[in-house]
Amino acid sequence: MKYPEFRALEDRNGGSKADDLLTASITAFCCVARPAKSDAQQLEDLAVPLLALASPRVRRHAAAALSEMAHAPKRLIIALAEDDIDISAPLLLRSPVLQSADLIDLIQRKGISHARAIARREIDDPLLLQALHRFHDPAIDRALALQAGLPVSEEEKPLSQAETESPRLRETREALRALMRDSDAGFSTDQALANHLIDAALLDHTHYFQGEFAKALQLDDETAARIVGHSLNAELTIALASLGLSAEAAHLVLTGLFGLVHKDLHSLRLFVQSYRQIDKDKAQLTIDRWKTEENSQKLRQKLREMAADFERGSTVPGSSRKVS
Repeated sequence: MKYPEFRALEDRNGGSKADDLLTASITAFCCVARPAKSDAQQLEDLAVPLLALASPRVRRHAAAALSEMAHAPKRLIIALAEDDIDISAPLLLRSPVLQSADLIDLIQRKGISHARAIARREIDDPLLLQALHRFHDPAIDRALALQAGLPVSEEEKPLSQAETESPRLRETREALRALMRDSDAGFSTDQALANHLIDAALLDHTHYFQGEFAKALQLDDETAARIVGHSLNAELTIALASLGLSAEAAHLVLTGLFGLVHKDLHSLRLFVQSYRQIDKDKAQLTIDRWKTEENSQKLRQKLREMAADFERGSTVPGSSRKVS
């Protein structure tokens, strides 16, 4: 399992031995096909003490890398889930290690930002639902209603972008605008599409964004979910560039999906400079390659099904006789 990182999103203030050791241990654990309990225990004993010394970038990578692993050590997952929301979000959204009791405890101790992320999980525990509803928060209620397939009233719908933006997201938007002022770099090739994807990312409902993202790129839902589900990664950034999104639009999509990813103008400038270096035509070639891989996968699956039918004695194509 590999979790490629878009280097423009990294903190370039320099690494540390704690960062290197934590990254190496997480990567090694993720590469084990069926980790044993002893593997998980070793990772836990090594990684948990390192968290206090590791940079936010590396803790963010650790949370993303472990977010879908059922055998990840629980104490490490809990420690990462208690971190700031821009680090813990992948775990709150997807980790199978976090049970209802853990999530309720996190909600009670960490507050509404963690609750909003947890509300986007598939939830069937009545106690957890009750804990979320106690916030009386429109974003949480909307996420739970959408998840349950219930109609969302006009009062609950995000009628404007300003209503869905958190204060930190508004600050990010203003910083980006200041950075790109006096240029046309803030405009996307297709501004309507950019605004639509930003709004979808701000809805606090990942599945909806994935659907709109798949439509825009003409990809299968499974491929779109894989790209978006890896949190901050090169594939998602390349895909946004292929759609002609400006650096501002791409960053707002990422922030809407995963929380605030930059906290100072320097890191924002690094992101903008690196994003602008992505060649749109080359990015489109990458998308085309994904589509080719999708078609190849479908063809292989069809051939496997035909072979299985043949072995079971199904009718041979073009013939009415049965295979003996």
